[in-house]
Amino acid sequence: MSELPYRTMSEREQYLFDLQGFLVVEGLLCPSELQALNESLDANKDKEAEHGGRSTSPPLEGDRPRGHFHGMLTWDAPWSEPWRDLLAHAKLIPYLNTLFGRGWKLDHLPDVLTSARGAEGLTLHGFGNATINGSRFYGYSNGTMRCGLINCQFYLTDQLAGDGGLMVIPGSHKANLRPDDEILRWEAAQEIAWHVPAKAGDLVIFNEATTHGTLPWTADHERRVALYRYTPKYMHYTGGVFEASLPEWTTQLTQAQRAVLEPPYVYHRKLIEDDAETLAEPRREGE
Repeated sequence: MSELPYRTMSEREQYLFDLQGFLVVEGLLCPSELQALNESLDANKDKEAEHGGRSTSPPLEGDRPRGHFHGMLTWDAPWSEPWRDLLAHAKLIPYLNTLFGRGWKLDHLPDVLTSARGAEGLTLHGFGNATINGSRFYGYSNGTMRCGLINCQFYLTDQLAGDGGLMVIPGSHKANLRPDDEILRWEAAQEIAWHVPAKAGDLVIFNEATTHGTLPWTADHERRVALYRYTPKYMHYTGGVFEASLPEWTTQLTQAQRAVLEPPYVYHRKLIEDDAETLAEPRREGE
């Protein structure tokens, strides 16, 4: 490992992410964090809505649609607090530092995907290098990996073998050809798409260029996954969280949390230290 003045992923984690395009981090959330996030959802069930249109792929069809929460950062206190705490979570920082270098930002506002038993899946999407896209990419050069948009999925309930949920095509973040529509609908070559099992409190990180989707949900308990998507400090993918200035409610956040929500820029970017609270001096040469 290079001797850097900030924390990074372990050599094993870097190998696995480079190989697969995704990584499972066990036990990132502690029991009290997990409890607070789930209690927040339980207290705001009236805010749950249907997520997207219905599946048109026969293998991924279900009896009901997938569910969706959004807007958690501005829910009434105390329900917004556990979601705000994830913005610059200290245990997440080594992964963001490794995938982006120093300086990174939230790209989408967080949301939560839910599924009750019988909920449909989602077709595979994300095509590696098959399309030229400056904001969705993976590269490795001179011992350093860099990504465009990445997806951090915090598992709030178990997603075990046979339950359904996230599936990926490992290594597809490096693919140079687009999969055909039958593969994307999970109608052909099903064996190349892997289900990603993980337990409540685990984190799954994957590159948006990694081909991914979800299997229909078969477990008796509800699937709950919180999505936090990050990009390099200079980039938007969806247009960003906030285009120019931060709204008034962000004054309630810590300095580090506010820094995560700032629009893209490089020069004198506020850099978050490993403690997830302290901001470094303006950008240093080489960072």
